[in-house]
Amino acid sequence: MIFFPTGTDRQLKRTPWVNYTLIAINVVVFIMTLSNVALVDQYFYALDAAVNTGAIIPDRPWVLNYYLLPGDGSVLQYFSYQFLHAGWMHLIMNMLFLYVFGNGVEDRLGKVAYLFFYLAGGIVAGLGHGLMETNPVLGASGSVAAVTGAYLALFPLSNVTIVYWFIVPGAFEVSSMLLILFQVAQDAMFQLGGIGNTAYLAHLAGYACGFAVGMGLLMSRILPREPYDMLSLIEHRRRRAQFNKLSKQGYRPWEHNKPRDLSGQGDAPVVTEQEASIMQARSAISAALNGHDQPKAADLYVDLLNLHPEQVMGQQQQLDIASQLMSEGRYEDSASAYQLFLVTYKGYADRQQVQLILGLIFARYLDQRQRAKELLTEAIPRLHGEDLTLAKQVLSEIG
Repeated sequence: MIFFPTGTDRQLKRTPWVNYTLIAINVVVFIMTLSNVALVDQYFYALDAAVNTGAIIPDRPWVLNYYLLPGDGSVLQYFSYQFLHAGWMHLIMNMLFLYVFGNGVEDRLGKVAYLFFYLAGGIVAGLGHGLMETNPVLGASGSVAAVTGAYLALFPLSNVTIVYWFIVPGAFEVSSMLLILFQVAQDAMFQLGGIGNTAYLAHLAGYACGFAVGMGLLMSRILPREPYDMLSLIEHRRRRAQFNKLSKQGYRPWEHNKPRDLSGQGDAPVVTEQEASIMQARSAISAALNGHDQPKAADLYVDLLNLHPEQVMGQQQQLDIASQLMSEGRYEDSASAYQLFLVTYKGYADRQQVQLILGLIFARYLDQRQRAKELLTEAIPRLHGEDLTLAKQVLSEIG
């Protein structure tokens, strides 16, 4: 059975020219060095034979100077080895994974930062290999592993399309988190088991480097946060754990300030039919979100708003629903969800990001220029980079 990834559902904001260029360079270098790389294995076999039999030592293939040779001490090799490949399959698989995961990472980091990150990831991968191995190594696998690790930190909930061939061709989608963690676990198992002739330590060092850099950029807020990054998932899980703990202690947020039973039959809160209906609707929305069925959750939330316009879900849930509605082109409903979020969660750390999104919706889809101007003007002092440029551009458009 043959299977390989072909893309993700992550929508790009701009063309990832740096990633495309890296892929092109790898292909060109491979074609230029193919015949010489093929001589390297023959060279080592002949060298062993010469040592054992006293035969003439063969000429060293020039391309071997650009492999990463642990202990050699050449700084150039830490860059050059990233663009060499041992065969067509080695090249194709590395470039395929680089295309699938690198496009999104470049889109988030920006072109210059992505280029430096890619090369640095390869260097760290090479250092990881050299810690315990002495064998020469080549290939973009370490760099690609770093990109993959960063993708895990930035887009853990995106889906990857997998194409397979088993009697007949087919395709399916799998969570990027599941796929990447599977790859990491497989490399770790192969390294521990000594399976194959692959630089698994370079892969593992690359994964660790990429994930650490991605999480560091999110935690330091050098990189603007998104509702679906790994840090958001961790925070959501922490809040959920806190809520469960409080619930076990008797805390019921939906019962706060409810009418009390004055009949003398006890102090239990009286839940009206309307309140019960709202609780049931909110429970159904939460269940849909927990089941990763965002479209259903969005539909249920719109139905709830039609009956009770002030209803707001939990912080992350509200963002998930608003984002889903926007992705479906339901801009009025999305704007309502985002506005309720801003009113309810005034202390949200990335409030300016929500204001930017809502400002874009008002300006470009709902023709509410004054409201867009208010939101963007308030957000601009806390925006930076491409977000700041976008906000200023939209302001100039609406006058």
